[in-house]
Amino acid sequence: MAAEDLLPRPASRADLPAVLALYWRYDEVLRGARDTDEDDVSSDWDAADFDFTTSTLLLEKDGRVIGYAVVGDDGDADSVSDPDLREDGADDQLLAWLEAQNRPVEHHLPTADVAGEATFRRRGWRPTRRFWRMRIELDRATPDPVWPAGVAVRSHERPRDDAAVHALVETCFAEIGGQHPRTLEQWSAALLATPRFDPALCLVARCDGDVVGAALSQDLGDYGFVRQLAVAPAMRGKGLGSALIYECFRRHAACGLPATVLGVDAANPTGALALYEKAGMHVVEEFHRWEWTP
Repeated sequence: MAAEDLLPRPASRADLPAVLALYWRYDEVLRGARDTDEDDVSSDWDAADFDFTTSTLLLEKDGRVIGYAVVGDDGDADSVSDPDLREDGADDQLLAWLEAQNRPVEHHLPTADVAGEATFRRRGWRPTRRFWRMRIELDRATPDPVWPAGVAVRSHERPRDDAAVHALVETCFAEIGGQHPRTLEQWSAALLATPRFDPALCLVARCDGDVVGAALSQDLGDYGFVRQLAVAPAMRGKGLGSALIYECFRRHAACGLPATVLGVDAANPTGALALYEKAGMHVVEEFHRWEWTP
């Protein structure tokens, strides 16, 4: 079947089970295990002013969903196809739709997807950044965190901590480069105003009244995921980063989670990779960020 014979249409909420099953198939074949849940898909759809007609593309073959793509207002995109049916040209059709947005688009892809990377490269996309997913099994005692003198740590309190933690995260992420700044409202909607937000898994470190560190994590069922960890430049080298990650391990284990997972930019200049390796984490997966510029 040629790509033009695939039936394209926008997705709808009724398609959630089929789209999720498609991600599961991709995860199982190319990433070793399922790593996508309902919230991973529907969180895009729940964004303010999300328009299924302009922001999604679904590809069907014989009434079965075999391809899906989504793009946000900021150009952040994702697409997935059935790895057993790639000869049907679904990847090319999905990427062609993203390219037709006529604006810069970014797409993350695991490097284990060799065929997918070849398609991106053939179509003129550029790999611009590299990311590592790191993991540690919580099957042994975690060292107790040792907090620097004068630092007090507690769970995130909304709305009291929102603005200060957001400011710290934005400052630290700007150092890494290649990050998209987010307003307080955008950041809060993505991390705090979500069913996954658990204040007990979000740490705020203060010193002399100022927020000097934060670690925001979530219970994803199979593991705890550290979405963001930031330490103020003036507090680096004092053990705060190590203490925060150890406290994340401790709290994830207390929730009965078997592992902690996080992502790190390979270009991070703050020593994050060494910090996580010293804490016992190891790289389990690699991603490239591919960019399309009209």
